[in-house]
Amino acid sequence: MEFLLIPIVILFVLAVFLFTINPYAAAISILLVSVVNAWFIEPPSVLIGIHIYLYDLVFVPLFLSALFRAIVKGEWRYISVLWAIYGLIIFYGLAPGLKLYGTYAGVDFRAFFCYWTGTLYFMTFSYSKEMLDKVYKHWLIICSLLLLIVYFRFVADFLHMPIAQTWIAADATGVRFRVTDSGQAYLLSAALIMLFQRHVTTGVAQPSRILTVAFLVAVIVLQHRSVWVATMSAIATMFLLPGIKTHKIIGKLAIIGVVGMVLLVPLVLYGYADHFIESITGSAERATHLETGTFGSRLKYWERIMIYWHKLSFFDQLFGEPWGSGYAGSPRSPHNMFFYSLLRAGSFGTFIYLLLYLALLKNLFFKILINKKDRLYYSLFFMLIVAQIVFYIPYSPLPQHGIILGIAASLATRPIASNNGVAKQNSQYFLKTPLSEKHHVASA
Repeated sequence: MEFLLIPIVILFVLAVFLFTINPYAAAISILLVSVVNAWFIEPPSVLIGIHIYLYDLVFVPLFLSALFRAIVKGEWRYISVLWAIYGLIIFYGLAPGLKLYGTYAGVDFRAFFCYWTGTLYFMTFSYSKEMLDKVYKHWLIICSLLLLIVYFRFVADFLHMPIAQTWIAADATGVRFRVTDSGQAYLLSAALIMLFQRHVTTGVAQPSRILTVAFLVAVIVLQHRSVWVATMSAIATMFLLPGIKTHKIIGKLAIIGVVGMVLLVPLVLYGYADHFIESITGSAERATHLETGTFGSRLKYWERIMIYWHKLSFFDQLFGEPWGSGYAGSPRSPHNMFFYSLLRAGSFGTFIYLLLYLALLKNLFFKILINKKDRLYYSLFFMLIVAQIVFYIPYSPLPQHGIILGIAASLATRPIASNNGVAKQNSQYFLKTPLSEKHHVASA
C-alpha cells in the first residue's frame, strides 16, 4: 500500500490547486460523485480504520481550497458572517463528540461537514453570467446521466428484471418505481426548476420541451412526495416574482403537460401505464394522511425531540449536543433539518441558520427588483433556495446542496460582473504566483 501514498498525495495537491482556481471542477466533481453513488446504490468506500467515501476525497481538498481562498486571497470579506458563526458552532461540537463517542461522531458529522464546506467554498467566488450559464449546463448534463440511470431502472422494474432487486431491496419503503433516494430525486428536481424557469423567461434560449418533460416524469414517478412539494413550491414562487408574466407560466405548464400526455399516449393505450399510475396515485393518497404513514411517524418523532430538548442543560439547549450523541435517544436522523440543527447547533445556532436563509431570500428578492438585466439568475436562485428550504422540512442537507446555497449567497452579496473581470478576481494568484491572462479567460 505504501507505493500508492505518493500518487495519492500528488493527486490531493492537484485537487487543492484545481479547486482553488476553478469552481467548475468542484461542482462537476460533487455532481459526478452523486451520479456514481446513484449507480452503485450503496456508496463505494475504502476501509482504512474508517470508511473513506468518494465525497471525502472531494470535500477534504475542497475545505483546504476554501480556507486558502478565504484567508490568503482575502475572500473572507464575502463570506456570510452568519455562516461563519454557524460553522464555529457545529465544529465546536466535534471535539467532545470524538472524545465521547469515537469515530461515530465523525460519521455523524460527515454529511454536515460536506454541506457547510461546499457552501463556504462557493461563497468565495464572484460569478459572471457566463460562469452561471456554465454551472447551469454542467448541472443539466450530469443530471441527464442520472436521468438515464433512473429510466433504465424504471424499465427494469417494470419488466421485473432480476437486476431490479438490487434497488428494490435497498428501499425500505417498498414503494414501486422509487429507484433512487430523495437526494438524487432532488438533483433532478433542481434541473427541472432550471429548465422550466428558462421556458417562461423571454430573451433566453428555450430548452427542449421533451427534455423538460423527461425530468418532470422522472420526478413524479420516483414518488418522493417531499420533492414534489419542493418543486411545486419553487415553481409557485414565479407567480410572486417580478418580471415573469402569470399567463406565460400557465401557458408553458399547459404546453409541457400536453407534450407529456402525447408521449404517454402509447403507454396508456396498451395498458403499460397502469402500474405507474397506480403507484403514483397510492403515493399521493398516503401524502394526504398526516396522522399515519411516513409523515405521521415523523410528526411524532419531532414531538419527542422537542420534549427531549426541553430536558437538556441550558448550554446544550443553546449550542447543541456533541456529534455522535444520537437524536433524542434514537440513532435515527430526525428527517428535518431544523430539528437536526436544534440538536447539533442548539437554539442559537438554529436561529443563526434561519436568519441566514431569510436574509438570503430578502437580498435576492431586492436584487430581482433592482437588476432587471440580471433578473434571470437572481430569480433562479431565489426559486432554488425556496425549494431547498421546503426540502429540509422532511430531510437533512446533502453535500451537493452547498453548490446552490454558496452561489446564491455570493449573488446576494456581490454584483454579477463581466466575464474577464470575474476571471481575474477569482484566479489571479495561487501561492502568490501570477497566472497567465489566457488562463484567466479559460478558468471563467
